[in-house]
Amino acid sequence: MTSWLPPALVSLGLWGLWGVLAKAATRDLGPTAAYLLGIIGYLPILSILLYESGGRIPWLPWGWAAAVGAGLSTGFGLYFFFRALHSGAASLVVPLTSLYPVVTVILGWLFLWESLTPLRLTGIFLALAAVWLLSE
Repeated sequence: MTSWLPPALVSLGLWGLWGVLAKAATRDLGPTAAYLLGIIGYLPILSILLYESGGRIPWLPWGWAAAVGAGLSTGFGLYFFFRALHSGAASLVVPLTSLYPVVTVILGWLFLWESLTPLRLTGIFLALAAVWLLSE
């Protein structure tokens, strides 16, 4: 078994659980309060990351810019995700927003010069078809 597979499967399970819990939270609290309280869940992770890094982060300006950009993308993405969940069904919102790998593949092709092979194009088509089938 490859070393990336176990943590990827744990992530998959936790993100599936997250979709259900986020819907329940937005239903009961609204999107703003649900997101604010959800941020509390990051605090234990912050402690783990500080411990693992020894509190040291190398100064590489492009790396910092990319990391901050990724954080902003995540933060604003979650902001709009919670708003969508508040008024939409989790069974629709979660699969649609789960198409983000399609965006990553296309942006990776455009800006990182990663290959866009026929197999990846087929994967994009199948991902779109899967979301369509899940939303029916």
